Amino acid sequence: MSLKPLLILFISSGNAARSLIAETLLNAKGSGAYRARSAGTAPLDAIDPDTKTLLADAGYDVHKLHPKKWQDFHAAAHLVPVDMIVTLSPEARDLIPLDWVGDPVRAHWVVDDPLGCDRVEIREWKLRKCFSTLDARINTLVRCRPAASQSEWLLRLKEIGMVV
Repeated sequence: MSLKPLLILFISSGNAARSLIAETLLNAKGSGAYRARSAGTAPLDAIDPDTKTLLADAGYDVHKLHPKKWQDFHAAAHLVPVDMIVTLSPEARDLIPLDWVGDPVRAHWVVDDPLGCDRVEIREWKLRKCFSTLDARINTLVRCRPAASQSEWLLRLKEIGMVV
């Protein structure tokens, strides 16, 4: 018996870098066990150009990536249940309501905002570090998908420190 793919929602502040990177990586590596979406607490108008270039250069399809509001996912949660919410910024952690339909698993992954710097060389370094940090966490998340149940999956996530 195969389980339905788990829907993971990554939320950051602008949904222009961190959460879009996480969405892209999990959709590529999830092997059908996961589906990822992303949103922002104050979404920017477009994906960050450097983030778009980084993902495209790494071989990922970036054509459909764009910032979205978390409220759209919250409003549709009764139609499309979210299994896990991962906040990637303190603003997202503090603003996302607890009254989410389906009571999804929650996690907060501390990932520095690569867009929070004006110096080009530091910003590029922070963007690469963000990518590698999220890549490692996504790899860990993908490896811990159980074959049995969502409660077993949650237990494994807690054991490896992936949820709070």
